[in-house]
Amino acid sequence: MKALLVVAVLGLASAGTLKTRAPVFSPGAMSMESCEGIQCQPVDCKAPFKYQSPEESGTCCPLCWAEEVDVPEDRSWSKHMTGGVGMNNNADPILCREAVCVASDCPEFDQFFDGRCCTKCKTSAMVTPADLAKDFKEMR
Repeated sequence: MKALLVVAVLGLASAGTLKTRAPVFSPGAMSMESCEGIQCQPVDCKAPFKYQSPEESGTCCPLCWAEEVDVPEDRSWSKHMTGGVGMNNNADPILCREAVCVASDCPEFDQFFDGRCCTKCKTSAMVTPADLAKDFKEMR
């Protein structure tokens, strides 16, 4: 959250006002030479944020800073989502224990199982590098 706020405030400094080089600020140097050409926008800090001057923050522009901000997670967008469909009944239950299979877009009679975790549509039956590696091991 703090990093996002810093980026947002620094983004307010107009890039068009830079001369030919980007400013570089070294904390502790406290020389404002590196901030020449930067025009800062006014900031209005709302609670729980507090105004922090450039000298306090070590930046060219003032910041709105909060030591600790608790933002509740908004998971309302995920309420209609599912965890996918189960693995194929013929799949290895140990190797596929954490597999997430997406629902197939084809009718059931057009689905097949290729030895991996999930059931697939016949239209996706193609030779992949994984198939070649599997065949190579079996040929040994």
